[in-house]
Amino acid sequence: MLAIGQEIGNYRVVRQIGAGGMGAVFEAVHRDIGRRAAIKVLHPHISKNPEIAARFLNEARAVNIVDHPGLVEIFDHGRLADGTTYIIMEYLKGVPLRLRLQQAGRLPVPEVLRLSLQMASALQAVHEKGIVHRDLKPDNVMLVPDTAADGGERAKILDFGIAKVAEEYRKPDDQRFQTQT
Repeated sequence: MLAIGQEIGNYRVVRQIGAGGMGAVFEAVHRDIGRRAAIKVLHPHISKNPEIAARFLNEARAVNIVDHPGLVEIFDHGRLADGTTYIIMEYLKGVPLRLRLQQAGRLPVPEVLRLSLQMASALQAVHEKGIVHRDLKPDNVMLVPDTAADGGERAKILDFGIAKVAEEYRKPDDQRFQTQT
C-alpha cells in the first residue's frame, strides 16, 4: 500500500482520501507543477490476481476512449515494485451524489433534472464508444463545482473498473470479464 510522502512517477502522496475492500484512494501532488491528483490503488494481495488487476486497468482504458467533461480524467496507470496496481486520475473537489442524497433526503426536481441530464450526456458519449459502465450508483458520481456547467455544478461519473469495452477498443490480449454475483 502507499505511504504518505511516497512518490509515484512525478506525484508525491500527501494523504489517504478513502479505502474499501478492494483498495484505497490517496491525494497526491505533482512535484514540479503542483497539480493535485487522486491515486487509486488495489490492495497488494488483490493486485496479484491477474483478472482483477486487468479489470482495474481496464478503467483507465475505458475512460480515455471517451472525451467528455462528465467523466473523471485518468492520467496514468501502472504497477509499483511490490506489484500493487495503481491509476492516477483527476482530483475532484466535490461531494459524492450519495452524500448529497443523504444530506438532502430528497432533491428538488430541477436539481434532479439538471444532474440527470448531465449524467445522461456522459453515458450517451460512453455508449457511443461501445462501453457499458455496469456499476452506476450514487457512490460513483461526484458533484463538483464547474462554472461552465448549468447550475455551476457538474456530475462526474467515475469507477469504470467493471465496464464492458467494445472489441475494437480492446488490446489483443484482453479477456472478457463477467461481473460476479
